[in-house]
Amino acid sequence: MNNIKKYIYETLGVNIEIKDISPNKLKGLPFFMVNTYKFKKTTFFDRDVILMVVQDEFTTNKIRKHLDLAQEAFNAIVIAVIRPVEAYNRLRLVEKKVPFIIPGKQMYIPHLLIDFKEYAAAQSEIPTIMQPAAQCLLLYNMQVESLEGINFKGIAEKLHYNPMTITRAAYFLHNAGICKLEGTKEKYLRFEKNNKELWNETESMMMSPVKRSSYYTGWVGDENIYKTNINALAHYSDLNDEAVEYYAVRPGFLKFIEGANLKKINSYEGNICIEEWLYDPSLLTKGEFVDPLSLYLCFRDNQDERIEMALEQIIENIW
Repeated sequence: MNNIKKYIYETLGVNIEIKDISPNKLKGLPFFMVNTYKFKKTTFFDRDVILMVVQDEFTTNKIRKHLDLAQEAFNAIVIAVIRPVEAYNRLRLVEKKVPFIIPGKQMYIPHLLIDFKEYAAAQSEIPTIMQPAAQCLLLYNMQVESLEGINFKGIAEKLHYNPMTITRAAYFLHNAGICKLEGTKEKYLRFEKNNKELWNETESMMMSPVKRSSYYTGWVGDENIYKTNINALAHYSDLNDEAVEYYAVRPGFLKFIEGANLKKINSYEGNICIEEWLYDPSLLTKGEFVDPLSLYLCFRDNQDERIEMALEQIIENIW
């Protein structure tokens, strides 16, 4: 409990005493709650407050329901004390008006009109590099079709991710200020900027989609591969093509490539290079070449003047 006392003092300048609750006072609670949570009592600004210490995994709805039961039993303000959780989970708690304290991170107690955050810590939790699913979602929205007005389940089906991954990606974009989330029971994305503005704002946060590259000798005829690298750059610009064939495949597909017609070899003798990407290139293109924005990210740090000119041409043609 010392970490709670310290956090409240550092945040509010208030010294509080945290005490045990007598067994008789706990009799009004359902038996399962007595075994699930630890309950302590304290005083905030002359108001009696019960701290419900969450020890296990939880959902927002579950915490909301159990807080209501505890508040009825104690006839006092009940605040959940929880371990550090991701930003999108904290946002859900606030949306449901669940009073909570995360020692050292955030305190949200609407009953007392308190909403304090450790802003430096909160900012550091938003990575400067975009997650692959968030990047794929954003590139899809820019190049294939708008995802506004489609719930998270619908977006997950379009992008072949599970709904939780898309939820995390959406909250990442929201917390980074790239989009807004609308809706209550079902959430929807809303982008306030056009695609060119979105790209200019987010390009620095995106990464090259290439996870690893392997060279082969032989030939490939699989429909799940897409032309990339110099081959695609020559397609989208005036750059001359090269003899080596470059292909991109979705995560995990590289292990299915090798066979009788394709043997792994070194980069000097290989006539085929296959890149395993962090997301499925097929989601972002309708042709045989990878999408231009992902391709741009592959070459972004290349210092070759010919490559730089080709990349400028790609961006000009897109917008």
